[in-house]
Amino acid sequence: MTIKEYKKHNGEIVYRAKVYLGVDDQTGKKTMTTITGRTRKEVKLKATQAKADFITNGKTAKPSLNVTTFEELTRLWWRSYESTVKPNTRQSMKGMIELHILPLFGSYRLDKLNTPTVQEHVNNWAIQANNGADGAFSNYGLLVSTTKRILQYGVTLQLIDVNPARDVVIPRKQAKEHKPIKVFTNQELKQFLDYLNTLDLSEYRNFFSYCLYKSLLATGCRISELLALEWSDIDFTNQTISISKTLNRYKGVNSPKSTASNRVIDIDKATILLLQQLKNRQRSITRERGYTEKVVFSPLTVQYIRSTSLVYRLKKDFKGAGVSDIGFHGFRHTHASLMMNAGLGYKELQHRLGHATLAMTMDTYSHLSKENAKKAVSVFETAINTL
Repeated sequence: MTIKEYKKHNGEIVYRAKVYLGVDDQTGKKTMTTITGRTRKEVKLKATQAKADFITNGKTAKPSLNVTTFEELTRLWWRSYESTVKPNTRQSMKGMIELHILPLFGSYRLDKLNTPTVQEHVNNWAIQANNGADGAFSNYGLLVSTTKRILQYGVTLQLIDVNPARDVVIPRKQAKEHKPIKVFTNQELKQFLDYLNTLDLSEYRNFFSYCLYKSLLATGCRISELLALEWSDIDFTNQTISISKTLNRYKGVNSPKSTASNRVIDIDKATILLLQQLKNRQRSITRERGYTEKVVFSPLTVQYIRSTSLVYRLKKDFKGAGVSDIGFHGFRHTHASLMMNAGLGYKELQHRLGHATLAMTMDTYSHLSKENAKKAVSVFETAINTL
C-alpha cells in the first residue's frame, strides 16, 4: 500500500492510498477502494478497518441488507409492492398490514419466527372470523397469504432459508348465511322515480343528482366508473357508453377493476337524451366561466367528485322518497334485477356489468330473478300440456 500526500484547494494536506481488499465473491472481480486520512497513521487504520469490513460483509463490496425483524422485512417488501397496485388497493392493503399483521409479527426476529408461531396466530384469526368479527378478520385467508408473501420475499433476498408460513394450514371458514344484497323492490323503485320528478331541476345541483341516479339505474355501472366518465366516452349517435376507467379515492383515474370491466354498453334513448341535456346545461355554465368541462358528472366546483362526498345527498334523497337506503351500489343491483326479470341472459348481463366471470354474475344475481322462476313453471305447464 502506497500512501501519497495531497494538497487540497484550501491548502490542507491529506493522505490517500489505494487499498486492495480481495476478490469479491459476488462479482469474482478484484476489489479496490480509496482511503483518505489526515495522517498516514489514520490512513493505515482505515485501510485495516476496510479489509475487516470486506470480510465481515461476506467478501463483497456490495452493501448487505441489515434486516433482522419481520417489521423491517415488511417495510422492505412494501417498497417493491406499493407501485404494482392501484391506489385503492394500496391503501386497503397498507391498513390491513399496519392494523393486523405487524402488531402480531412485527417484533419477531426473522431467525426466531417459526411455523408453529405463525400457525397459532392464523388459528386466532380464524376463531375471530368464525365468531362474527368483521373487517380484515372476515377474510383471514388474505391475512395469511400476505404474511406468506412477505416472508417469501425474505427467502428471495436470502435473509431466511425457509418460509415459516409456507406449511401453515388455513382453518376452514364456517359457512354463513349470505346477507341479502340491497336492491329496490318494484314499489320502492316507482316511489324513488316519482320523488325525483318532484325535485327542482332548474337548480344544477338537483339536475346533477337526477341524471346521476337515472344513469346508474339505466347502465348498471359502478359509481366509480360513472364519476370518471368523460363526454368523449359517450357516443350519442349509436347510443353507447365506453367504460375504460374508474375514479379512485384520491380523485385520480385508474384503469377499470378488471379486463372484463373494459366494455362498451348500449343505453336507452331516454338516458341518451337526458345526458345530452346535462351536457348542454354544463356547457352553458362553463362557457360563462371561460372553459369547457370534459367530465360528465362534474359538480363544476372541482373536476372530479368522490362518491363519499355524495353520500349525504344520496341518503337525504332516499329519506325524502321514503325508500330503503340501498347505497350507490344498490342501483347496480336494481339494474341487474330489472334486466334479468325482463329476460336478459346471464352472459349478456355479465358483459353489461363488467364481471370477470359468468359465475360471479350467476352467484350474485340468480336468486333475484323471481319473475323468471315463475316463468319456468309456466313453461313446464305449457310443455306438459302439449304432449
